[in-house]
Amino acid sequence: MIIILKKIATNTTERDIETFITPVLKGGLFRASGRIENISLWIYQIVQSNTIEYYALVNIEPDAVGQRVIKQLNKKQLNGKYIGIQEYHVRHWSNDKRVFKSVVDRGKNNKRKAERRRNIIKTERNSRAGISRIENITISTHSDIWSDPNKNSK
Repeated sequence: MIIILKKIATNTTERDIETFITPVLKGGLFRASGRIENISLWIYQIVQSNTIEYYALVNIEPDAVGQRVIKQLNKKQLNGKYIGIQEYHVRHWSNDKRVFKSVVDRGKNNKRKAERRRNIIKTERNSRAGISRIENITISTHSDIWSDPNKNSK
């Protein structure tokens, strides 16, 4: 399961995230133990407002342990800042109901006065895999769940 840590502090490192999550990963008499598969830090620079937001994606196995991490650590402090944690869902055109509606329906029911999406420059750092890349993306401002629309599914 992939979980997202939202709006983390600017000085947060992968080691900080690992020490934050590790106590919840330990199993017990009736609980399964889990492990962190991957951690990637995302830096979002919002072009319109010239602000920067920091996020982290953490891949946790098995899924039951990921749910436990969300339940126990959501709205807790990491590096002095309260963060939100939730399951990360990948959005893709193939699972978006709005794509398959007809053009007539979209025009008739569209009550938007302006575009709600933000232009973002995303920088992803993953020191475990040795990856660092920069991409321009657009995300919706009214949603808590987003993904990179330019990324092809594998």
